[in-house]
Amino acid sequence: MSALVFPVGHYGGVRDDQTQVIRVGWKQHRIDEKAFGVWVMAHGLPEVGKGQWTVQDVVEQSEKAGVEDAASQVGALADLGLLAVVADNPIMATRFAQGHRMDVLFVGLGNAPDRLDGHAVGIPGLGTAAVLDPDCYELWQWGSVAPTVWHSCEVRATVTAKLGQEASPVDALAEILGDLRFLIAHGCAYLDVAG
Repeated sequence: MSALVFPVGHYGGVRDDQTQVIRVGWKQHRIDEKAFGVWVMAHGLPEVGKGQWTVQDVVEQSEKAGVEDAASQVGALADLGLLAVVADNPIMATRFAQGHRMDVLFVGLGNAPDRLDGHAVGIPGLGTAAVLDPDCYELWQWGSVAPTVWHSCEVRATVTAKLGQEASPVDALAEILGDLRFLIAHGCAYLDVAG
């Protein structure tokens, strides 16, 4: 299996010189159109849901969209800190979670009328961007308060243990990464560096 990939940073728009600006922490990165296309593809496709989105998926989808040399773009973006490439092992996933934080986009719109166990988020008057299940909504609602993604894992493990199910933060991490994938692919959240 290929390594998981997550985009890092908040999109800041296009500048007069046609470079795209992405803010990570206090730094603004200016990248060209090809790199930007790969960064956008790293967000994943909404139909993937909470499934894994890998480097291989990003390269394949970028090449389908006409981006040449997508694999080298992935490497360059990772070197800049605009992509987090997470090896498929608990140690690397934990380091990723400890080094990144999540912030939210959109606002809560209440329960979805057609799915009362779902929570709609979007823009009032414009519509729903996504309907979140309870776990995903909990991360969306509280994740930006946590200083790191790892703190969200610790909280979820604690809550799960209080409900009588044994869980460690590492166990919760796999679920959190799935929720995070869903939120990012639907444009409801973004990742930034911690601290």
